Parts: sequence; structure tokens; C-alpha cells
Amino acid sequence: MITKIYPRKGFTRLNFRELYEYRFLLGLLVVRDVKTRYKQSYIGILWIVLQPLATMAIYSTLFGYIARVPSEGVPYPVYILAGITCWQFFSRTITGVSTSLADQQALISKIYFPRLLAPISALFGSLVDVGVLFVILLGVMLVFKVPPSINMLIAFGYLMLLGMLALAVGLILTGLDALARDVRHGLSLVLQVWYFASPILYPVEIVPERFRTLYFLNPTAPLVQGFRWALLGGDVSSPPAWAVMTSVALATALLLIGVLLFQRFERNVVDFI
Repeated sequence: MITKIYPRKGFTRLNFRELYEYRFLLGLLVVRDVKTRYKQSYIGILWIVLQPLATMAIYSTLFGYIARVPSEGVPYPVYILAGITCWQFFSRTITGVSTSLADQQALISKIYFPRLLAPISALFGSLVDVGVLFVILLGVMLVFKVPPSINMLIAFGYLMLLGMLALAVGLILTGLDALARDVRHGLSLVLQVWYFASPILYPVEIVPERFRTLYFLNPTAPLVQGFRWALLGGDVSSPPAWAVMTSVALATALLLIGVLLFQRFERNVVDFI
């Protein structure tokens, strides 16, 4: 029997049943992504740990012990590693999702599968990384005698919101990246600026009061601050509720736009990649 598959016309609803039927392929894509990332590497997945730990050590020396940047009563290495954990997950997800179609071009040009599996597999691959990094963060907290907050489970919610925001932005960019590779270079620059515009290296308190409302319009700012508050507790301030709700609303809106744009582009993706 021959089955003919035609491109969808207009905007259609997501076929969740079809995505579920291809769940085994999703697992294969995630495993392949993780293996490929550390292929021909002697220490392999340990790079997930070494890079953030090295960054933590450098920034702790420069900002924690030399510049004396405040850290809301938490040892600076723990404080900054919590921020790095959020940012590694966010930036890797955006980068992976935005390049997912181009990265899977050999597979896309040969067989049919729901194209949305490509960006979803990039998200799940980042979840593997952040899972390892989170365990390391708990270990560093143990070394510095920082007990997890009773709100620790809420921290996972903030991570999921960061993942949702990253998936949304990545879906919007993935079609553009397949058309022009300039997008990934521009994204790298934007992420560098976004990194310093988020409370990764410093607490929100050092932002002047008159600019703080504007600062929290950055959707990653309340989510990173919320992750720290939920995990570390103590004197770490919680983000304003309005800022968190704004980030959730923005992430939801961008995700809907991203899915619609992805559906619009996927029908002709083979012609471009």
C-alpha cells in the first residue's frame, strides 16, 4: 500500500496523536543529539559540568572576592552557579531549537516524521544537560552548607517556564535559520547582551529602583530570580508576581506564534535546507 503525504494548507491544529505515535523517534533523536555533542571527546558528558564550574570559579574570584558583588546572603559561588544553571538551559535550548531543522536536514530530506519533533528533541536534549548541572548545583550547595529551600519544587516550575520561553523564541527563529545562517550568528550576539541584562552575575537589588520595573520586563529576569528564591531561600528576594505573570503571558503568546510560524514554514522546509 502506498501512502501519499501532502503539505498542510493554512494553519492547522497540532496533531498531538501523531506526535505521540512518533515518541520512539523522539527518544532516538534526543539520544543521538547528546551522543553527537560529545562524540570523539575523551571526557564526554563531563564537559556539561566542567564549563559551568570553571565559569563559577572565574566569576567568583573576579566578582565575589575582588569586586565584592553582593549575593543576598548566599555564598557567591552558589549564587552564581544557580544563575548559570538557568542560563545554560535557556541559551542551549534557544540555540538548539533555532538550528534544529538545519541540523536534521539529512533526515528530513529522506523520510517523513512530524517536523515539530526536531525542535522538541533539542529541548529534551537541553533537559538532560540541566539535569546533570542541577545535581552539581546541589553538590556545591552541600559544600558551602546552603540547605535547599522548602520551596525547592517550585524551582523546577521556573526552569520549565524558561524552557517554554526558549522553545517559543527558538521556534520563531528556526525557519529563518534554515533560510539564512546569519540568524544563528545574530542570535549569539543577542544572547550575550541578554546574559548581562539578566540577574546571572549580580542581584536585582543593585539595579536602581527607578529602572527596576523596566528591568523586570525582561522575561528572563523574574524567572531566574524566582529560581534562586525557590531553591536557595534565605535572604534571596522573590520576584514580583506581576513580573512572573508577564513572563508567563509573553512566553505563552510567543509559543503560539512560534508554532504557527513553524507550521507555515515546515511544508516547504525541504526546498530550503
